[in-house]
Amino acid sequence: MGLLTNLLEDVHNLASDENVEKWQSAIANYLINVKDEISLVKLQRVLQMPMVEVWLGLLLGNFTLEQRGDFYSSQDIWVITNADKLVTK
Repeated sequence: MGLLTNLLEDVHNLASDENVEKWQSAIANYLINVKDEISLVKLQRVLQMPMVEVWLGLLLGNFTLEQRGDFYSSQDIWVITNADKLVTK
């Protein structure tokens, strides 16, 4: 548990100088219109945001992610829409 806690703290510290809340809000606002799921790559493309911003926004925003293929393939990462859990601003 300590390693995970340290890792999460490191990620939060890394992102602390960035506008993570803005990224999370952009993601949540888009996902409201998505029926079931969207691939990470397609989400990044439609949001026209750098992949690192989308990725950190998803990870730090407690969005539901699903890996469906090779570990290193971003094509195989899906964002599952839980419209009832989305918080938009």
